[in-house]
Amino acid sequence: MELLRFEEAYAERIWGGEKVRSMLKKAAPPEKTIGEVWLVSDHPQHESVVADGPNRGRTLHELLEAHGPKLLGAHARATVFGRFPLLLKLIDAGQMLSVQVHPDDDAARRLHEPDVGKTEMWHVLESDPSSTLICGLDPGVGREAFARGIGEGTLEDLMTSFPAPPGTTVFVPAGTVHAIGSGILLAEIQQNSDLTYRVYDWNRVDNEGQPRALHVDKALAVTHFGSLHGGPGRPLPRPVSGAECLVLAACRYFAAERFRLSGAFSRALSGDSFHLLLSTEGALSVCAGETGYELGRGESVLVPGSLTSYRVEGEGAFLDYYVPELKRDIIAPLVEAGHSHEAIGRLGGVSDSNYLLAVM
Repeated sequence: MELLRFEEAYAERIWGGEKVRSMLKKAAPPEKTIGEVWLVSDHPQHESVVADGPNRGRTLHELLEAHGPKLLGAHARATVFGRFPLLLKLIDAGQMLSVQVHPDDDAARRLHEPDVGKTEMWHVLESDPSSTLICGLDPGVGREAFARGIGEGTLEDLMTSFPAPPGTTVFVPAGTVHAIGSGILLAEIQQNSDLTYRVYDWNRVDNEGQPRALHVDKALAVTHFGSLHGGPGRPLPRPVSGAECLVLAACRYFAAERFRLSGAFSRALSGDSFHLLLSTEGALSVCAGETGYELGRGESVLVPGSLTSYRVEGEGAFLDYYVPELKRDIIAPLVEAGHSHEAIGRLGGVSDSNYLLAVM
């Protein structure tokens, strides 16, 4: 298999913005309010199409069916529905998104949903000075208080918000109530799922004057009450040769690392997982195997699991998303770098890396 680049898909949203055009210079349809750019997706809502090379015109799903482990790697697995496990997108929020929650895998099965759960992670690329993110309820808020806040329109008072300057990273476990604030452009890596239960939409109406549907009963059934969200992530540096590396988040579904370089950086790969690379700053060139691409800001490629290394050159930064073997890829190197178990555990929304390993 070779390095893969996909055609981008633009999704119109009522809350969409202009930053994908103004900041990333993307050729989004001018007549539409774009809220999402689906970069790498194997979901029934959209199957990414290879943009060039020998596989041009084939979908990610077709490649998964044809090549399986060569695409995924030895450790990464397709979803229970036979889909690529992760979905990478950009969110362009011109307005505040709805207050919402996603189910975890068990809740999705319990509710007989045709999709898996949805744990996700945000990395802010651009934002306005007043932009905020909302993530988590006060740990004292239970089911009854939450339902009352929805009914009385006081839900905002029960949620945790914080500023969202560029570079902010937030890990959002499934079951966490959240909302993305206006003026924010961010990268989102997530489980390959489109399950979203809206509980409050800021009294917004669509072009026909109608409010969007809410999913209060389902939201009450899947929200994890009593757990305190840790707010913005606290990335942990680990030493690598040729670049500066920060581990941004880690769980059993994905790890996210940011690399900053000025020159060239090569990464040897274990063959256990594919890698999704997203350029966030500068102009970079990426090569793996016999294939190479120039990446502008907000552009991505997929490194199949069968490739043994990739090389990035230029001056800038990129994110690397993959499915980790947690003990080997995350916990051991960060312990060796001198980080505490508590700090490592916070990468996955828990307080201890041993617990992270046991439950995630």
